[in-house]
Amino acid sequence: MASRLLSKRVMYLPNLRAVVNHFRAFSWYNNGENADSYKVVGETESESFTVWPDEKLGPFGPQDKRYPLPGRVGTTLKTPTVAKNAPTIQTLDLDTLFAQLPSERHKDILTQAQEEAESLEAMEESENLEKPVPSAEDLLECVAHECPQLMRKDFADLFPWMDIMQGHFTVITVSQKTKEDMSGWSMEVEAEREELLDSFIKGATEICEALNKVGYWADFIDPSCGKPFHSQHTNSSLFETDERYRKLGFEIEDLGCCKVIRHHIWGTHAYIGCLFTNAPTTDPILKMMKKS
Repeated sequence: MASRLLSKRVMYLPNLRAVVNHFRAFSWYNNGENADSYKVVGETESESFTVWPDEKLGPFGPQDKRYPLPGRVGTTLKTPTVAKNAPTIQTLDLDTLFAQLPSERHKDILTQAQEEAESLEAMEESENLEKPVPSAEDLLECVAHECPQLMRKDFADLFPWMDIMQGHFTVITVSQKTKEDMSGWSMEVEAEREELLDSFIKGATEICEALNKVGYWADFIDPSCGKPFHSQHTNSSLFETDERYRKLGFEIEDLGCCKVIRHHIWGTHAYIGCLFTNAPTTDPILKMMKKS
């Protein structure tokens, strides 16, 4: 049930370098001299926002008629602010005047509940139809989870200096397919884990730097110690067999002598990494991720 609360974007890629190249290329495009975007100007800076170009054509897409001003700038259609000393007009509060009867309110609540259930069911069916499937050459799964308020408190102790309950909060899981079975131990398993640990730390560092360049905060969990890599020290940790991974779509198996994390496709032949950012899943840097 917890996984259904998550809005997520799933992409299968050949390796971790493909993910890093996407983030680096996008951060360069956003900060380079040729960066181009549409901007809607509000009354204050906080109300202004940028609309990215066409996802397929990019900066070569047709001119958007909503932004006719030089520099592709438009204005918001907002109700003018009323002066403080302007006379007020008394209006009737129809909701108070014609209050609902208990039976009518009960009917409305049941209708809303039914519509919400149908909406969730339709969303789940749509996700199953559009769910990407890895090909033979895809050895990595990258999933960006939009973390709801109910789950944010589970990760708050990892970043006590931040108020993750406010604004956007996204969890990105990176699952790398392994040759060896990670549920056992051998010299081959240990060597592969060390190699994947080194590549994940290097790749995750570059991904966080790319997110920082476009104005977002980002950090990742060091799999060797379970601690945030860049953030301030905390006594909390998030190891790969932590129960919180269940809410991110993984299974945790208790083998008696130890626990092991299981991927929904690759089983125990997987090495899991985790990143956190305040970039929303709707941002093009996550939304436009594709095979390259």
